[in-house]
Amino acid sequence: MNRAHTLLASVAVALLLTGCLGPRTTRPTRLFVLNATATRADSSARASGLRLGIGRISIPERLNRSQIVTRTGTNEVHIADFSQWAEPLEKSIPRVLSENLSRLTGTDQVSVYPWPMQLENDLKVEIAFLEFEGNRNGEVTLATRWRWVRANGSEVHPLRASSYTEPAADRSTEALVAAMSRALASLSRDLAAAIATASP
Repeated sequence: MNRAHTLLASVAVALLLTGCLGPRTTRPTRLFVLNATATRADSSARASGLRLGIGRISIPERLNRSQIVTRTGTNEVHIADFSQWAEPLEKSIPRVLSENLSRLTGTDQVSVYPWPMQLENDLKVEIAFLEFEGNRNGEVTLATRWRWVRANGSEVHPLRASSYTEPAADRSTEALVAAMSRALASLSRDLAAAIATASP
């Protein structure tokens, strides 16, 4: 190899190493949010005079992350690095539940933990999320245990278990998140119904 060929080869290698042979493309990260979808027509429950509180919620560690998680098998999940939540689930879930409950019960006095120390809610809901994810079949599963508690700490009803399955319109992440929002609306309707049957 003559000197000119050696020089050209060296330049080509240098360009490859520095990434100068063309523009580098990266996959953009998409951000998603959960939305309140319940309407007043969804429920006959009315609690306009009550002060309601969305207490602490617990979320499995596998889900409590910025990336959107889907279940791909009985013992396997997929973490989407380029499809992420615009806000943490521990904040967005209470926000959506409070908006849904306000619409369903007719009260605008729905607070989210942590609330001011001087605020005393008539009823507070405590929720443990066991499952809240989509699967490879395009379905969302939401499983929870929850209870309403009065200001004095007594239970309105014994601890309840609720589970919901919501199909997504297609296999896109956007459709999956929309189905998750609808699943939260179903939970909200059950929460509102439990308030309607609560004794003073």
